[in-house]
Amino acid sequence: MTAAAHDDEQQHALVKRADDEREDIFKRYELGLDPSNVVDSWENPTFEIYHITDKYGFMHDSRLPSTRDSQEVQRTKIELERDKKWMKMIAHWPPHPEKLHKRVYKGIPDRIRWPAWKRLLHVEESMAQNEGVYSRMLLLAKKYSTETRQIDADVNRQFRDNLAYRERYSVKQCSLFNVLNAYSIFNSELGYCQGMACVAGVLLLYMQEEEAFWALNTLITDKKYGMHGLFIEGFPKLTRFIDHHDRILSKIMRKLHKHFIKHNVDALLYAIKWFFVVFVERVPFSLSLRVWDIFLLDGDRVIVAMAVTILYLHKDELLRLKDMDAIIEYLQVKLHKNFGYNDDDAIQALERVMKKLKDLKLDAPPPAKVNEFPTRTLGHFVEADLEKKIGRRRNDYTDTEKQVITDVISRQEQNAIEVQSTVSYETSECATGTSVASHGSSETMSLEDNNIHLKTANMLQNTPQRELLLGT
Repeated sequence: MTAAAHDDEQQHALVKRADDEREDIFKRYELGLDPSNVVDSWENPTFEIYHITDKYGFMHDSRLPSTRDSQEVQRTKIELERDKKWMKMIAHWPPHPEKLHKRVYKGIPDRIRWPAWKRLLHVEESMAQNEGVYSRMLLLAKKYSTETRQIDADVNRQFRDNLAYRERYSVKQCSLFNVLNAYSIFNSELGYCQGMACVAGVLLLYMQEEEAFWALNTLITDKKYGMHGLFIEGFPKLTRFIDHHDRILSKIMRKLHKHFIKHNVDALLYAIKWFFVVFVERVPFSLSLRVWDIFLLDGDRVIVAMAVTILYLHKDELLRLKDMDAIIEYLQVKLHKNFGYNDDDAIQALERVMKKLKDLKLDAPPPAKVNEFPTRTLGHFVEADLEKKIGRRRNDYTDTEKQVITDVISRQEQNAIEVQSTVSYETSECATGTSVASHGSSETMSLEDNNIHLKTANMLQNTPQRELLLGT
């Protein structure tokens, strides 16, 4: 046998192994909760349902109160009244924009999120215009998807503290698996990136399988949301939004911006999930849903404003923290457990921040470039190349990935040089609604080691952050 023939035979064997693996994974999801489906013991952790599950289906370590206080009873009454108003408004859709704005910012009642989100994302129109497309994409995925193994792994760790996703191969786990595989075929240029599992997972808490597919497509391809640019290789929108985020901090939260630079806190370290999945798992789930409501109404400028709102509301505590690890833990972990403000107060602060940023003409980042949107025809099947079929992982960086790391270093260098401000956010009323005394002088900050910014770039190479950011 010649060397070429041997190589061909070896490649054929690798492709067949990948095909067999994909077929086996799909079969397990098709079996779902059938008793004959083999599930490893570690995949189905034991859990207690009663007393510790909140109204969103998330479980908690400590028992929830067995009785409701008077405030909760009153909130329930108010929400029931708002349910009626929303049902009437949905029956006469579309409502007047001012009325819709006011009610969305008050929060869409949880029982109404299914019909409300579907209308905000034009799901029913998408389904009517693309009848049969989802089923065809799912069939193609079963035969050709190269993302199945990674999607399977991510489904198995998505929202495992929620009853809908807790049990291996549950209905929602199977739906999430199907939606992500089908979409990897439908948008072949994008394929699959890990952040998409969380976004689709949230949608599936309120929608049926095909509805979630088309909702996901709207979030990814509609310019109002533009999540394609967040998930595509190189993450051009993430870079653009973080640059704009840094610009806002340097102008209106100068003191905190200097503090972050001093302790080598690049926005990339704390804002990935803020931008990728609209704050899910970084703030309490009830608050993230309120942000999602507004995001679906007003688009991606909400993400910029909410990031600023979080930093403003917690700037005093952040300024007391004196090292990078403590700051990152506070933003990534502690705020998720205890945000320190109730949802209504946080959203009112967000609304004030949005108005202030608009007044300062900082509410929108610079315009998107063409690489943030799909260039291939959606729904047109493109067979993967041999490397993807085999599932061979790269050991090196592509030019686009190298540019991401270069951008991190350049941004930190630029931040250190250009910490300056024409407006002091600490003296504004946009988040608190009350005037605060001016802080006065703008002291010059001395940089520590000129090479300290390399730690951030190295983080992309040596930790799971690279896996999320670079999709490997």
